[in-house]
Amino acid sequence: MKKRLISAFILIAYSLILIKVMVLKDVPLIRIGILMINFGGTHEGKANLLPFKTILPYLLGDKGLMIAAINLVGNIVLLVPIGFLLPFVYRNMTWKKSLILAVAAGFAIEGMQVVLRVGIFDIDDVILNGLGVMIGYWAFMILAKWARLGKYKTIIIAAIIIIGAAAATLYVVYPKGHRPVNSRVDASSVQPDRVDNADVEITKSKDPCGGTGGTGQIVSTGKNTITIKRRHGTNQIITLTDQTMIRTSAGSASQSDLKIGDWVTLVIDDSETATLVLICNASSLHPAK
Repeated sequence: MKKRLISAFILIAYSLILIKVMVLKDVPLIRIGILMINFGGTHEGKANLLPFKTILPYLLGDKGLMIAAINLVGNIVLLVPIGFLLPFVYRNMTWKKSLILAVAAGFAIEGMQVVLRVGIFDIDDVILNGLGVMIGYWAFMILAKWARLGKYKTIIIAAIIIIGAAAATLYVVYPKGHRPVNSRVDASSVQPDRVDNADVEITKSKDPCGGTGGTGQIVSTGKNTITIKRRHGTNQIITLTDQTMIRTSAGSASQSDLKIGDWVTLVIDDSETATLVLICNASSLHPAK
């Protein structure tokens, strides 16, 4: 009984931390080069009810490897300790029960985001969260069999290591000291060398693309659209709106500053509408592969 109480305490404590991070989103700001993007969520936009609609673009690299790693790995790894700890608390846990709880955990997280208006419902997040729980359960079963179910200390140490790995992932994905960006901040309160808009922050006097050379080159321009050729050779039509922020190392820019031949880094939504276009410095450019 004492062992189960200790396990239950660890499970509850980690679950509360998880809610704080994934739902209340205390540390959502990610740095990619000099670009800092707020993944803290928004209550705007349509819910995604189509499985793999957002996962596939990440896997194909359409949104960049770093952002893909943050979204895919983060959503999986942070739930692994939950799946690992469940069999400690519920001795008769089976893979079917674990699967049900995995799905329930994913729906609970997404549901709280909707209710608290800090995010939109995304079935792909449910899939990733559930996968994390199941990976944790399978890890426990393998270790328990190896430890012959009797070496409680061994399994507890493994649980601590797994939680530590999840915490390390959290530290890497959400670096300490990065403040959340308020996308509703009044323009008059913004410092001259900073911009807070569309959940993005950029520092002046540096290459907006962080020396990466950009994700694609503009091959044509139109009214409220640009076509870019990505590094893997495919063309993509990007829609621009009045809310699209365009930046160079010199500061704000307009659609007329987007020229054929420019290399750019984009932040786009699922409808391929840009919220941010960064025009790379000439010194950071190199030919597309």
